[in-house]
Amino acid sequence: MSLVTMYESSVRRKRDEISRLKTDRVKYVNIVSNCSKKILTATKQANSTKSSSTFKSRMNEIDRENKKKTEAEKKIAEYDKKIANKEKELLREEQRLSKAKDDKYKQIEHQRKLALDNLSLDLSIQRENQNNLIKEVNKLKEAKEKINILFIASNPDIEFIDDDGNSVQQQKLKLEKEAREIHESIQKSLKRDSISFETRWATRVTDLLQFINEVNPTILHFSGHGTSDGKLVFQDNNDKPKLLSMEALVELINASSNNLRLVVLNNCFSSIISEKIVDNIEASIGMNSSIGDQAAIVFASQLYSSIGFGLSLEKAFQQAIVSLKLYEIPEDQTPQLYVSEGIEAKNIYLVTKN
Repeated sequence: MSLVTMYESSVRRKRDEISRLKTDRVKYVNIVSNCSKKILTATKQANSTKSSSTFKSRMNEIDRENKKKTEAEKKIAEYDKKIANKEKELLREEQRLSKAKDDKYKQIEHQRKLALDNLSLDLSIQRENQNNLIKEVNKLKEAKEKINILFIASNPDIEFIDDDGNSVQQQKLKLEKEAREIHESIQKSLKRDSISFETRWATRVTDLLQFINEVNPTILHFSGHGTSDGKLVFQDNNDKPKLLSMEALVELINASSNNLRLVVLNNCFSSIISEKIVDNIEASIGMNSSIGDQAAIVFASQLYSSIGFGLSLEKAFQQAIVSLKLYEIPEDQTPQLYVSEGIEAKNIYLVTKN
C-alpha cells in the first residue's frame, strides 16, 4: 500500500468519525431545545395557576427538565471537545497526505525525466512509459486541485399550504436553464478541468444527505423557492412541497463533509439562512428578498465563471453583481455574501489561483 493510499484512507476515516460525532451531537442539541420549551411552558403554567398542587407539580417538572438540560449541555461540550480533537487529527492527516502526493509527484516527474534521457530505450516503449507517467501526474494534479460543485434543484407544484396554514402560490422556476448556463460558463473558464459540476433534480428533503455524501461537494448550490421566513421549499415523497426550516438546514450543513467551503442559496429570502451557515463553513451567499429567474441565472453563471478563472470569492462575487448591472437587471442589491469570522473573502480561492 502506497503512502498516498494509506493517508487517503486515514483522511476518509477521520472525516467519517467527525461526521458521526456531529450527528450524535445533534441528539443532545434537540434535547436541550425540547427541555427549554418544556421549562418555558411549565413556568407560564406555574405563574398563571391559582392551585398550589398545580404550582408544585410545575415546579417539580421545571427541576426535572433543568437537570436533563444540564446533562445534555455537558454531553454537547464533550462532543465539541471530541470534534475539535478529531479535526486537529484530520488536519495533520491532510497535511501528511498533501506531502505524500507532492513526494509522489516529484518521484514520477523524476522517473519521467530519466525515461526521456535514456536513449537506449526502444522508441515505442519510451513513448508508452511517457504517456503512462503523464496520465499519473495528471491524476495526482486533479486529485489535489479539483473541486466539486453540487447543484441541488427542487421545483414542486406551485400551490401549497405553509406551516402557518396560509395558501402560497409560486411560479415554476427556470432551473434547467440556470444549470445549463452555469455548466457552460464553467466550460468556458480557464480552470474548467479543475471543476466537476453535478446536478440533482426534484430533490426531496430525505435525499439531501445522500446527494451530499455521493458528491462530497466543495460548493453546495441550492436552487428553488424560498419563503419570507427563511425556509427552503423541497419535495416530499408524493412530489408535494415540503418546507425545510432554517435550523434544519444549518444542522445539515454542520453534519456535512469537511470538504464543503461555500454554500450558495439561489432562493428567495435566503440571506437569513446564509448568515447562520457561516458559523460552520468559510462562506455563504443568499438573497435578501425575492429574486427573478433572469437575475438568478445571470448572477450564478458569472459567479462560477469567475471562480473558474481562479479569482478570489470576493472578486467573483463583485463580478457577478456587475454582471447584473451590465444586463440592466435592477436586482444587484439582492445577493449577499457572508464569510466566517476571522476570514476575508479576498483570501478565499476555490480553485488554485495560478
